[in-house]
Amino acid sequence: MKMLTQWIAPLTLAGMTGTAMADGGGLSQDDLLRLLDGADAYGFSHYAEFELDDGHRLEMEGWRDDGWALDVDMRVEDGTLLHEAQHKSQIPDWSLTGAQLRQALANAQRSGLERFSTLDVDGFDDIEIEGLDSDGREIELRLDHDLKVTGEEHD
Repeated sequence: MKMLTQWIAPLTLAGMTGTAMADGGGLSQDDLLRLLDGADAYGFSHYAEFELDDGHRLEMEGWRDDGWALDVDMRVEDGTLLHEAQHKSQIPDWSLTGAQLRQALANAQRSGLERFSTLDVDGFDDIEIEGLDSDGREIELRLDHDLKVTGEEHD
């Protein structure tokens, strides 16, 4: 239960409210960074996947420093924990640290990402970030493991 309290408190203090989704879908960079701060406080040190589901649920997969794999779902509006699972694992080399994740998001923002919906890292050193651009069009960015944008698609 202590871990749940450590998770929810930073998100509540971060000011997550129902207004996070008010701008037409996806999370703003500021809202996403606040949620990442909460994930760090929960114990995430490495990330594999971060996805906004139905506009109100954030699903995260990653690892703690001790190698335990984390799978957490939480409500975006108030930080309420909806699902939590942990199992003993090892941190893969291809996962992103919190600092690398933030840098990848900053690079994606410089390439036109305005509102975030998903980030996926795979074992082949590929990173995909999806969301909306400033015109509200869907954008998908591909980054290499050096966090450089290597491809961009608009829908």
